[in-house]
Amino acid sequence: MIRLMIVDDQKILLEGLVKIFEGQSHIEVVSALPFSELVEPVCDQLHPDAILLDICMEGKNSGIILAKRLKERKNPPKIIIMTGFQDISFLEMARSAGADSFIYKESTAREFMDCLEKTMAGEHIFPDVRGQVTFGIQGVTLTDRELDILRLVCRNLSYKEIADELHISIRTVSFHVSNMLRKTGHKSLIGLAVEAADKGYAPGIRK
Repeated sequence: MIRLMIVDDQKILLEGLVKIFEGQSHIEVVSALPFSELVEPVCDQLHPDAILLDICMEGKNSGIILAKRLKERKNPPKIIIMTGFQDISFLEMARSAGADSFIYKESTAREFMDCLEKTMAGEHIFPDVRGQVTFGIQGVTLTDRELDILRLVCRNLSYKEIADELHISIRTVSFHVSNMLRKTGHKSLIGLAVEAADKGYAPGIRK
């Protein structure tokens, strides 16, 4: 039996999520909370196995703050962060906070069920949103290979180190870098890397 706590300050969404899970024989919704301040004391009392936690809530405690604190506990519950905003920075914040998984509120009931069950089985479910990230004034998307290179640039790797990491030639790295600059309109790779870091895609460089 999975003992589940659900936390969302939007009443309609909270009720909808409860309905998704309460009809399952292997899941018990032990608490459905609309206020972030109640999460920790209720956890102390009920000891849920998993918490489905909204990332943005009214009050002094956001889902990220709560996730960090809950994960510092002995035998912490599984934490699934959810949001209605498709902003990649939320994904990075959830990972940094120690969340086990991440799901969008627009997901289907089956997707919510799968996310919970896989998370309880030890998997980490995070959506692949790389193709949704846009860069530059024109809001262009980058290919998977370009994004791989950009991430390594943000780790301050040289062209040779990037080539070795991705098993490609230095010339190929240079080609992709030139293509990224052309598409995004950035005059330098540093400018593009700063934009990527500011969007939470590639940590390592900050203004």
